[in-house]
Amino acid sequence: METTQLKGKEYRIFPLFEALFIGFSVFFAIFFTTYFIYHHALNAQKGEIKEGLLRTAQVVATFIDGDQHKLFTDPNQEHTDSYKTSIRPFEAALKADRSIKYLYTAIIRDNKVYFILDPTPEGDADGDGVDDKAHIMDEYTEASAEIIQALKHQKVVVSEQPYSDRWGSFVSGYIPFYDSKGDFSGVLGIDIEAKNYFERLAPIKRATTRTMVAGFFIAFLIGSVVWFTRNFGLVVNEKRLAAYEKFMAEQNEKSE
Repeated sequence: METTQLKGKEYRIFPLFEALFIGFSVFFAIFFTTYFIYHHALNAQKGEIKEGLLRTAQVVATFIDGDQHKLFTDPNQEHTDSYKTSIRPFEAALKADRSIKYLYTAIIRDNKVYFILDPTPEGDADGDGVDDKAHIMDEYTEASAEIIQALKHQKVVVSEQPYSDRWGSFVSGYIPFYDSKGDFSGVLGIDIEAKNYFERLAPIKRATTRTMVAGFFIAFLIGSVVWFTRNFGLVVNEKRLAAYEKFMAEQNEKSE
């Protein structure tokens, strides 16, 4: 009697490939979602820092006498009552907000930037070899593009990235102010140290890094579970096929 050889259905299962595919898919989904949140959270924090700078600067700028400001042309005037009165609002703002490093005013003449008001005490308190105070008509030779833009175009400007000068590295905002006739008198500059700026951004970066690491382990765990279950399924399928083929072979032998 003719025997018939039948085979059971063999499923195509690739445990390692499937585990890698699903694991990488999960990781990339977590990565891009986390990066999207990180990007917007970082921009929001940067915006908050800059808005805080401008709010403080706007308040201080309202106390600047634009007419008197134009009369300060000599460093010797720093000992006068009018100068001391003019920098008093600056001193109050610095005491109220310790995150502010410097507050000062500046003008531009013949494309050169000069300092006018600066409440910083004379001397080298931070030991960097540079006088901490900017004196009346001291030329600001390292003037950033932002302060020059604020002076030339008489508009509010905030630095996008930290910049460095002889006093350190800072993120700054600049507010124009005017005299009693509405004529431009100069800009008020407000600085926070770059170190302070990055410290305020650091929690977002740390949280993002931790999320990325957690996402990697989650993806690894999911991939491992997929590999285990699919590999187990492959073993079961192979045993099922072997048992089926054995059964069919016995049936064929009996029918001979």
